[in-house]
Amino acid sequence: MNYLQHGQSQESTTEGVRGSEGGQSVYPHTDGSATFAGAGAGVRNQLFTLDREDSAPGAGNFHPFGGVLDQLIDDTRKQLVKSNECIVWYREEVKEYEEKLNNLIKLKELQEEQYQEMRRQQEMLLQQQQLMQQQLQLMQQQQTESSNQNGGETPAE
Repeated sequence: MNYLQHGQSQESTTEGVRGSEGGQSVYPHTDGSATFAGAGAGVRNQLFTLDREDSAPGAGNFHPFGGVLDQLIDDTRKQLVKSNECIVWYREEVKEYEEKLNNLIKLKELQEEQYQEMRRQQEMLLQQQQLMQQQLQLMQQQQTESSNQNGGETPAE
């Protein structure tokens, strides 16, 4: 095993660590890997290993907030997916209500057309009724005139 003495340093595959600078210390593990602790070395006195295989995700490159950032990225991606799903849902809602609105407008237009057609038919019926009344009055006048002409004369026998 490689133990570090005061003032010595060890090079890892990712970053160099000085044993005496800033109050940091390097501690060996029984499996041959080493960890260091000290000011700024970890969050809440957490020890980070120098070997990537033994370290937690995001800690092997000495980014104490790597795991937190990974989680934030993952959460943000999930929220983006949810947001996109909401957008799709709202677009479908918009399409549905546009279709409903168009159908209602068409229904109103059809109703208006039917109303106009009904009014035309009523007007035609009224005109026919007036025409029939005029013809009836004319026939009555003709009968009256004809009876007045025949009423003054007596037929010859």
